[in-house]
Order: sequence, then C-alpha cells, then structure tokens
Amino acid sequence: MPRQNRDHGPAGNTLLLLAVLLAASPAARCEWTVATRSDVSRVGETQVAYTENGEGYSMEIYRDAADAVRSRFALPGGMLAFASGTCPTYQIDRGMPANHSINDAPCLTADQWAEFVLGYVNGKHIASSPLLAIMNGITIVYRFRLENGDYRSTQFSLQGSKRAMTEVFGEEVSVGAR
Repeated sequence: MPRQNRDHGPAGNTLLLLAVLLAASPAARCEWTVATRSDVSRVGETQVAYTENGEGYSMEIYRDAADAVRSRFALPGGMLAFASGTCPTYQIDRGMPANHSINDAPCLTADQWAEFVLGYVNGKHIASSPLLAIMNGITIVYRFRLENGDYRSTQFSLQGSKRAMTEVFGEEVSVGAR
C-alpha cells in the first residue's frame, strides 16, 4: 500500500505547531465556568465566574452583598503561601500591571488567596476598566512572592470569561470603562 504524503505545506505545519503549543500551555487548558460558593455575608450562596489553570492556580470573579465586583486569585493547595503584607501583581494582555483595587485601595490577602475590588454594580451598570479588560482580553498574568522568598508567576486564559461573567452578573448588567 503506498504511503500518503502528509506534507501540508508551510502554513499547515505552522498551524499544527501552534495547536500543539497551545494544547501544552497551562493557560490554554483552563475554561471559565459558573460555580456556586457559600457566601457568609449573604447567608447563602453566590455564583462566581471560575477558572483553574493547569498548574492548579484558580481565579474567580463575583458580586458580593455590597454590590462590589471582586476578583480572587488563589494558590494551589499545599504548602505555598503568599509573602505577608504583599499583593500579587496582575497584568491583562499588554496592559499596565496593577497590584491594587480600584481607587488605589490595597488588595485583601490571606495565606492562600488575594482579592481585588474591580468595581461596583450601580443600577444595571459596572464602570470598571479592569473588569472590561478581563472580559475582552486574551490572558491575565499574576506575579507574586511567596512566604519562602520565591518569586513566581502564572497565567490564565480569558477565553470564555465574558460568557461566564455575563451569566453571573446577568444579561441586563452592562460593563464599561471608567
């Protein structure tokens, strides 16, 4: 039986290589979903837009009882802990890195997670440039120091984030830049 020629030319080979690299990337393996979490401030449950990358780091965005929109970045389970008194830096695509909440407020941190306030729901609108960038961006990178002095970074794909956040906030809530 004759062997088939599988040469797809330079364009086909480039696409094949790109597909293999994307499949191997930890950020490419994550998907945004909607999850339900216990919320002690509401005495019940709240929905969050959630993703976890291939390295075990997770990110979620949710609306709290005071209508603040929060982003929580969490370390994988185990022995890792954030350096005390430090906030991770996040960068969406090629935007400016940030390590604070809106209005230059510091982030909230615990050993395993850091949380940023991205904006507030005002009527049926959220004025938040960072939230808009997350919903329409490609990747978000977090850089941070650990308790043991190590410096690390990880990234998440933002593909599907807009769909998940629209489901969490509701179709009637619009998001715009500040």
